[in-house]
Amino acid sequence: MGALAVAGTVLAFSLSSTLVKRAQTPGVLVAFWRMVLVAIVWNLYLLATGRRVTWADVRQVFVPGVLVGLNLAIFFAGATHNSVANAALIGSLPPFVIVPLGAMLFAEHVDPRSIACALLAFGGVAMVLLSAPPNGDATLKGNIFGFVAMLLWAGYVVTTRQTRRAMDVPTFMATVTPIAALAVAPLAIANGGVFALTAKGWTYTFILAFLIGIGGHGLMVFAQRTNAIGTIGIVQVIQPALAVVWSFLLLGETVNGRQVAGIAIVIVGLAAFVVLNELSLRSRQAQLAALPLEDGPLEDGPLEHGPLGDGDPAAPISPLFERRERRPGPAR
Repeated sequence: MGALAVAGTVLAFSLSSTLVKRAQTPGVLVAFWRMVLVAIVWNLYLLATGRRVTWADVRQVFVPGVLVGLNLAIFFAGATHNSVANAALIGSLPPFVIVPLGAMLFAEHVDPRSIACALLAFGGVAMVLLSAPPNGDATLKGNIFGFVAMLLWAGYVVTTRQTRRAMDVPTFMATVTPIAALAVAPLAIANGGVFALTAKGWTYTFILAFLIGIGGHGLMVFAQRTNAIGTIGIVQVIQPALAVVWSFLLLGETVNGRQVAGIAIVIVGLAAFVVLNELSLRSRQAQLAALPLEDGPLEDGPLEHGPLGDGDPAAPISPLFERRERRPGPAR
């Protein structure tokens, strides 16, 4: 069941760019209403379990909530002005930003060999972006929006590093999604037509909300209970390629030979980057576990969420952000 949950999560997240283009609706409106719908569902679930969001919760995730709301709005806006291949590949780059930030801000270890893999992947991205067909959907505006959304996502992951350790998934999602919706609301109002979505626009907004915002996240929570976080991260490397497949089947988009080669280079570079750092992390954890302890046993810290998703708050984070923590030993 765990393997099926991982597969379902990857399939759901890989559909995001294609579905928002199928909506034929301004991306900022899709992002706003998707956040509203997801916020309602998560808060109803929280109330059904006898809990509610507190002001302390809101203060904890206010900044991350604003960042993830803007991320989703700009990602969707970029996807509607870009090819799915470009949007998906740019959206797969956050680990290359988050991992160095983790090293600088939180003293996370980075395997030096992975830097070469990052450069290789960036080269593949450049090949895809520069080889786009002149009559295709790719635009400079879409690429810029994609990179801005990617940086906002990296900021979201970094600012939630400690918060996610203190809050369970339902509480976190029920708190962060209303904040995200409020952050996007001014952009939606400025765009105009907030309540004027077509039937097709509403249909795909509901699909995005329930397939990814609820279903994808629910599967991710289940998968994290039965699979190693590093394994999930490695499997998600195939998401950009799947996104291109969906764009071909559902949108009729095409890619040329150079873009296919670039996509392959990005996937190989990203996979090597994740695997090298995962192996390095496990090696360091094994060394720590072998050390004599005075204050209690070492155990895995809670799993966090982050950069390999579709721009959503519950996609799995880089394995480097999973760490070993000391529990206090018995009082002497």
